Amino acid sequence: MVQFDNDTCLSEFDFVAFDVETTGLSPVANRLVELSGVKFRRGSETFETFSTLIDPEVPIPSVVTGIHGITDDMVQGAPTAKDAVNKFVEWSGCDSVMMAHNAPFDVEFLRVNLARAGAACPANFVVDTLTISREFLRETKNHQLKTVVEHFSLPQGDYHRALSDSFHVKNVFLRLLQDYQLNKWNDLTINGFVSKFDYDHHAESTMNSLPEQTMLIVEAIRGVIERSASMVMEYQGSFKSTPNVQPTALIHSRGNLYLSAFCRRAQAERTFRVDKISKIKSVSG
Repeated sequence: MVQFDNDTCLSEFDFVAFDVETTGLSPVANRLVELSGVKFRRGSETFETFSTLIDPEVPIPSVVTGIHGITDDMVQGAPTAKDAVNKFVEWSGCDSVMMAHNAPFDVEFLRVNLARAGAACPANFVVDTLTISREFLRETKNHQLKTVVEHFSLPQGDYHRALSDSFHVKNVFLRLLQDYQLNKWNDLTINGFVSKFDYDHHAESTMNSLPEQTMLIVEAIRGVIERSASMVMEYQGSFKSTPNVQPTALIHSRGNLYLSAFCRRAQAERTFRVDKISKIKSVSG
């Protein structure tokens, strides 16, 4: 990870404001449908953008389309999440400082999809503009992005589309820096506005809380993944089943451990709670 001196002026940083649109609120059960970002520097009028629709490979619920306006027809032919998140991370760069409004939500969707893609999580720092807003804007009725934009009388535009919201995050961040004299890296870190993209505070406690039998299953699954093999497992979901799957990744998310795998019966990717797997058997083919 790139390390920054506490006295470094914030005008020396490349920032990436980003946003995601999804099929729902769960980063494991739901899927990305759009990912965008704006790369900028404080004090500069120039910026770069990244924006792509994403094929979630599942139908988009109509109630969600009613929020962001993204339909099944719009995402036909779009990249999958595996391609999109890798390209976004590459575009962002390893030394940029990322940011989002309610950053844990957006970061977790990217973390889960990077894990599904078998890609390493970036080690960038992440700024949460929601946390900054809550610290300084205590008189506002709430701290939703639209409310903060209106509070500062910043340029209006669309909401709940990833690129427009990324610009809103950029504008809010710059206004917060200006109004509350946040000028150096230490001004962000000392107030707890910064986290690490690849830090999963649930991971250690999740693994430590697993029963011994589940830990043995986890180790066995890791072996199957390393061999790019398939396995049959006994799984107790809504009902007991014995799916034949090719596991691709073990994913920590919000205190739980999941298996992402290609299910041969469904001919599609599926996600399974690891603590509901009672037995596995490696198979060929």
